[in-house]
Amino acid sequence: MPQEAPDRKRPDTAAWEHPDPEPEPRSPRRWPHLVGAFLAGGTLVGLVAAAANLDLLGDGNTGIPSTSPSSSAPGGVRGQERPGESGTLDPSQRIGTEAAVRGGWKLVDHDEFDGSALDTSRWSPYTGETTGGVGRHKAENLSVRDGQLVLTSRGLTSAGLAWQGGQTYGRWEIRAKTNPGWGYGDVALLWPDAEDWPEGGEVNFMEIPKGDRSESHSILHFGEDNSQVGHSTRGDFTQWHTYATEWTPDHVAYFIDGQEVFRSTDPKTVPERPMHLAIQQDIGPYGNDWIPARDSRTPDELDLQVDWVRIYAP
Repeated sequence: MPQEAPDRKRPDTAAWEHPDPEPEPRSPRRWPHLVGAFLAGGTLVGLVAAAANLDLLGDGNTGIPSTSPSSSAPGGVRGQERPGESGTLDPSQRIGTEAAVRGGWKLVDHDEFDGSALDTSRWSPYTGETTGGVGRHKAENLSVRDGQLVLTSRGLTSAGLAWQGGQTYGRWEIRAKTNPGWGYGDVALLWPDAEDWPEGGEVNFMEIPKGDRSESHSILHFGEDNSQVGHSTRGDFTQWHTYATEWTPDHVAYFIDGQEVFRSTDPKTVPERPMHLAIQQDIGPYGNDWIPARDSRTPDELDLQVDWVRIYAP
């Protein structure tokens, strides 16, 4: 069951206090592009078969076309790689304001999840395969309640959604809480609007694949061979934390609770075209023990809770 989020203040002023200044006692994910399969098949029969498969993967009643960028989870064929750099989150160094406030970022949009249903003018739920094709995302596994967006995984189904509309450069910050349970991974990322992964890049600013939720990965994907750089941060991510990324023409940086945990200034790692926010749960097994398989430690249902999402201009 979701735990109650700390009191929040809406971002309607130039700066606001962090609602919880003291610590309290989530590879591209879209299934492989069909273009390669079409070329390899070389026949009309192959095209028809691929189209049929697309229809079978959809929920049929969501109203989202099968060609929608949000119809399945972001992802590719290659497994995620564990970053070489690592460190431990120091609660004593936790900053009293979000990274956005500290940096004076300009708010351009947000969702506080104060209503009773998902705002479909902002979000598109996923309706296709999860990362690695282990299971499926279903819109029915998304809910908004008690001031939170809740993504729920159960069995071989999970949840994911994408922000409608991207931008080139900016800052994205979320407040989220993961819950322990093996076999599901929680992720918040930026995905290229052009659907041209891996060339278009991928910015994972919260990736928590292991069941004990003791490590969050900040990973930057780039290049046609899906090269990766990043940082692993140890901590208790079953508690509420803020996760942020800053993307400018000359760098990509990652933050947890206002603390910068990783930055890349190498030009070849920095995306150049519009990207949009996505939040999802993936189902294991995936990768080389990246997300372990479900086992006796897997609960019947597992939630990812999101208190708010805020998007900023460069």
